[in-house]
Amino acid sequence: TACASCGDRKALRPQRLSNQGKLHVFSITHRSFPGIPVPFVSAVADLDGGGSGKTNLVGIDPDPEKIKMGMRVRVVFEVAPRKDREGNEYLTFYLQPAN
Repeated sequence: TACASCGDRKALRPQRLSNQGKLHVFSITHRSFPGIPVPFVSAVADLDGGGSGKTNLVGIDPDPEKIKMGMRVRVVFEVAPRKDREGNEYLTFYLQPAN
C-alpha cells in the first residue's frame, strides 16, 4: 500500500467513507463472461466527503433514459450471488439509487 501521488508508504491512514454520493459515470454491459447475467450497470460514484467507489448499480433498469449522471446513490451491502473458489459466501457492495 502506497500513496498514488508520492509513493509514501507511511502517510496512509484509515478513512471512513460515506455510504451516499452522486453517480459520476456508468456503463451498461450487454456482453460478459459465461454465467454472468447481462445486462448490468457498472458505475463509479463520488462519495460525500471524499472518496469514490466502483461497483454495479442495482435497483434500476439498465436503461440510459432512467440513469442520470449526478443522481444520488447510496452504498448497500449484500451477500454476493456467487461463492468463492473454496465455496464460501462473502459480502459485497453495490450502488443503488437513493430514493
